[in-house]
Amino acid sequence: MPQAVVRPSHSLFSKGGALLWLPAHCGELISLAEPDVYSESATQLYPLGTRLEYADGRLFRYGKWGATSTLVPMARMVVNANLAPGATGDPDVDGFEGDLHTAAVAGDEDVDLEIATAYAKNFFEDGMLAVFTDSSPAHYVEYRIAGSDLGGGTYCRVYLERPLKKAITATEGVTAYKSLYSQLKDAVAEGQTFVSAMGVCLSSPFTSGYFGWVQRKGRCIITPTAYFGDTANERMAALHTDGTIILYSHTAGEAKHIVGYLTQRTESLYGDLEVWLQLE
Repeated sequence: MPQAVVRPSHSLFSKGGALLWLPAHCGELISLAEPDVYSESATQLYPLGTRLEYADGRLFRYGKWGATSTLVPMARMVVNANLAPGATGDPDVDGFEGDLHTAAVAGDEDVDLEIATAYAKNFFEDGMLAVFTDSSPAHYVEYRIAGSDLGGGTYCRVYLERPLKKAITATEGVTAYKSLYSQLKDAVAEGQTFVSAMGVCLSSPFTSGYFGWVQRKGRCIITPTAYFGDTANERMAALHTDGTIILYSHTAGEAKHIVGYLTQRTESLYGDLEVWLQLE
């Protein structure tokens, strides 16, 4: 059964110093209940990617846990465990790279991906569709995905946040990415140096298939793998392979993921460090 795209137009209001922004989505997820960033839920309460912003600058995004946390609960970061679409050895596992099943015209609000994989309903919710056109004049464009149907064994229909601006032929290449927040996991189990930090989970430990919030911006206390800041100019924090943070230091040919900077004056050794997260 075709799905409708819900494009919320509610007024933004502050409740307890927090703003809740719901993105376009498919389904009945229109909850405006006050969020609890310290707990997880077995059912999805908000669309993936929903934004929660506090007056003090802290910002959270709503996501789904891709695996149960295996580490002792600490102030650690979680990562996006989705493979890039078309990844060698695992093509189309966590996304799609290929052609459309049928051509789409300007104004269409959905497109059909030519794929036999029986993706779960709304597998591509909050993802992105990239279109590489070869028609004249050639152009490149991206569309946010509001949701998707259950894969039918021949194609998978995805619904777009906004209608197509230009027609897409069945031979022009498209790539569909999953949401950044659809498969959040502990860093240590995910290839370590091949992942990027998505934020800090304040409801740790978390459970596979459950939903919760990750902090992406603002004041956040994170455990360092080794204390830093007791030497001059040690201010930038980077992701460590176990989800903790390390001092960012540039090495030729290396580019660690910088996640933020230290907020406190640091002179002597201490356990945790407060960071101003800059992931958004």
